[in-house]
Amino acid sequence: MEQRVQKEHMGGHLPTRLKGLDNALCGGIPFGVLTELVGPAGIGKTQLCLKLALLASLPTAYGGLGGRVIYIDVESKFSSKRMIEMGSKSFPDVFHTKGMAQEMAGRILVLQPASLSEFTKSLQQLKISLLQNQVKLLIIDSMAALISGEYGQGPARQHLLGWHISSIKSLAEFSRIPVVVTNQVRSQTRDEACQYSFQGQSREKAVEDHTGYDSHLVAALGIHWAHAVTIRLVLDSKSGKRFIKLAKSPISPPLAFPFNITSSGISLLNDDGIELTGPEINSIHCQGHSDIINFDGERFQ
Repeated sequence: MEQRVQKEHMGGHLPTRLKGLDNALCGGIPFGVLTELVGPAGIGKTQLCLKLALLASLPTAYGGLGGRVIYIDVESKFSSKRMIEMGSKSFPDVFHTKGMAQEMAGRILVLQPASLSEFTKSLQQLKISLLQNQVKLLIIDSMAALISGEYGQGPARQHLLGWHISSIKSLAEFSRIPVVVTNQVRSQTRDEACQYSFQGQSREKAVEDHTGYDSHLVAALGIHWAHAVTIRLVLDSKSGKRFIKLAKSPISPPLAFPFNITSSGISLLNDDGIELTGPEINSIHCQGHSDIINFDGERFQ
């Protein structure tokens, strides 16, 4: 506890540059805890991760953290071309400075573990690396892709996941940096939605509210993982609109922000947010995202 108190002066936030979301989070993605991005494929999770990596490597004079980033790219979705596009559109003054784009790119270390065992070895080595290399952000995209298929279902898989939860939380607390982890979705059972309410309502009320609601998906990795994350951002699509929903936070109300994806990355359509109640804040709708196409004709993820 003494060591933790001594490190509190290093606490802070990584601003997302999404004004409404940053205000709701009291500054941005918090240091020292796990922040989860969950949603269906193609909704924009990796787009947000790329932008956060860009912001963490941005010089402090321009509002960034001026540090290194470790980006664990499980599904080979990292795109340096897309990141440069975001940077040149968002920060033209920085990217037009000779050598600055190359310098920032050199601060982002991309790891692509081929298996869960390889990832586990990387976790064991990361603690020293985080301190020695002035790392300011750790991204794991995606945790569910690493765990899926390992040991099938049941106690063995839960034990495996429990070890990784403890290790990642320990990394976040030890290093006092933001740790962002993406998660996938899966089909839910009939009454499962009530397990994922973080708003303190009763089980009976959750089931009552959920009857007739059209959500068909829930976050993968289960309830133990859901309780391990401090911030959960649900990226969702409904009625042709995309939303970032602040589904879990110890300090923020349950808000939903409509957004779209542009050449500069994710952009909020308004900064006020819509306050949601009941299971709707955690719901994930089963809708396609075929319209998410970038400006080079490649599909966003």
